[in-house]
Amino acid sequence: MLRQRPGFSPGVPAFVDYPGRRIGEKRQYRAITPAMIILKHLPTVQEPRLYMALERTYLGYFKLIFVAIGSGLIAERLVILFTALHFHRLTVFFQEIHDLLTWPAVAIMFVVAYRFLTDLEYIEKGITVPAKEIIDPRIYMAAERTFLAWVRTGIGLIAFGFVIEKFDFFLEQLSIMLHTKLTSGDSFSGMGIVFIVLGVSNLVIGGVNFIRTVKQVDQGCYRIHKILYSLYGVILLAVTLILAAMIIHVSP
Repeated sequence: MLRQRPGFSPGVPAFVDYPGRRIGEKRQYRAITPAMIILKHLPTVQEPRLYMALERTYLGYFKLIFVAIGSGLIAERLVILFTALHFHRLTVFFQEIHDLLTWPAVAIMFVVAYRFLTDLEYIEKGITVPAKEIIDPRIYMAAERTFLAWVRTGIGLIAFGFVIEKFDFFLEQLSIMLHTKLTSGDSFSGMGIVFIVLGVSNLVIGGVNFIRTVKQVDQGCYRIHKILYSLYGVILLAVTLILAAMIIHVSP
């Protein structure tokens, strides 16, 4: 059982006073990390692994949101298909799926982006850590995990974009066979390309972010990459607005 070292105030986290590392320090890092972001009243610290964990968490959120939007777009295409085939029940079902997934996901995107900024600001209020705490093999491994999260998100979005484009091609071929127009409003063409562009952006930004992080850790310092965060935020905003405009444009 870990004991408080004499001279330390009870209830004060072991990482509050640097540069000395204290017994139980790393355990307390892990214990407060999940709760501090939610409760916003626990002590925090500008620890690189905490920033990287935040990146991985919100990358997962953004990926889930765009998967929901993409699923809604596919549901809209299925509405067109089953309308042409006169399957009324399936038409109504997939129209409800589209309404349930698409617009709520677009709205949630802005909420999640705002939460990311507030969480980032909260962590920046914490104390800084010394260089010896940054030059640590675990920081490099955390950077690798974060880079892989960027890669997984990028590949997933690219794959989803190809699925959407393939489905568009299927509808075009089917419309030729049935001698009817299987589109609602104007053409769906281009929505899948938007997902592919977003996925490629994830790969590029993730790679640059990883290289810069490793260089900073080698130098014993770590600063968040505000320029990359801002660039990614602009890309997310642009993609979201483009998809929203395209959805409105093709709606009946």
